[in-house]
Amino acid sequence: MIDLKLFITYQLREMKRELSDAIAGLSEEDMSSHEPCGHWPVAWIAEHCSDVADRFLYHPVKERFFLEHDPVIDNWAKQPPEPGYQYPSKDRINERWETLCDAVLGVVEVLSLEDLQKSFGKEPYVESCLRVINHTNVHLRSLWCVLGERRIDEKFPEQAPWMP
Repeated sequence: MIDLKLFITYQLREMKRELSDAIAGLSEEDMSSHEPCGHWPVAWIAEHCSDVADRFLYHPVKERFFLEHDPVIDNWAKQPPEPGYQYPSKDRINERWETLCDAVLGVVEVLSLEDLQKSFGKEPYVESCLRVINHTNVHLRSLWCVLGERRIDEKFPEQAPWMP
């Protein structure tokens, strides 16, 4: 039988690592570029993933946000990013992502299996965890396509195996 809590924590750790690895070594230009094809920047994608994880995994349990989120990120549906927007540095974006993921893992680790099934928001918490993990994975696939088009394909020759 699968240990649900163990499964979720592994997936959250992998989510953290994969996004961090994806932006590691990128230039600030690659982070903020709208190319190819006017795509939303990698920096925006990473900050958006932080906003979503904070909103659906940290806030419902702690009743406060872990991070402060820029309105450009927070209001993404109403305010798409504009060229020339000044994002935090790549290192700052990664630091925000990693500390948030650690905080979320801290929340999950103290919850019981019964707590994981509780609704702190509109759905059981475990479903929110899976939704955020899948959401981040969708953005990672998009990010890899953007970086491949920008000829940064040597960065992703293969996915490294990871075992607990």
